[in-house]
Amino acid sequence: MPNLIPQRIAPLFHNYHTEKMDVVRDAEWIILTILMSGTLEQIQWAFATYGWDRIEAVAHKDLAGLKILPPIVANYWSVVFWNRPLPPVSIKERWGTIRRIPPETMEDGADVLLGRH
Repeated sequence: MPNLIPQRIAPLFHNYHTEKMDVVRDAEWIILTILMSGTLEQIQWAFATYGWDRIEAVAHKDLAGLKILPPIVANYWSVVFWNRPLPPVSIKERWGTIRRIPPETMEDGADVLLGRH
């Protein structure tokens, strides 16, 4: 039997079938969602379920990778976990594209963009 999401956590996943979610399998997604939108009670559940180290690792992975957490939320958790705020976001980071598809050529990618292979 899967580890089901408790009823007090389910409202965060109102667009999903929570009965199909698994607390272990979907841990990173659940943790990020709770860090981003959870109430105090939901955050307490996450720490009791996953522990400080696991949640810290998920937050670190997000900051170093996809950056799913909004900057203000990421900054808050940076202060909580590492006792320091994140560096200010540059104009390029704030208004630029966060996720990029790497070019297929070693040059600037113009060949791929122009349809030349």
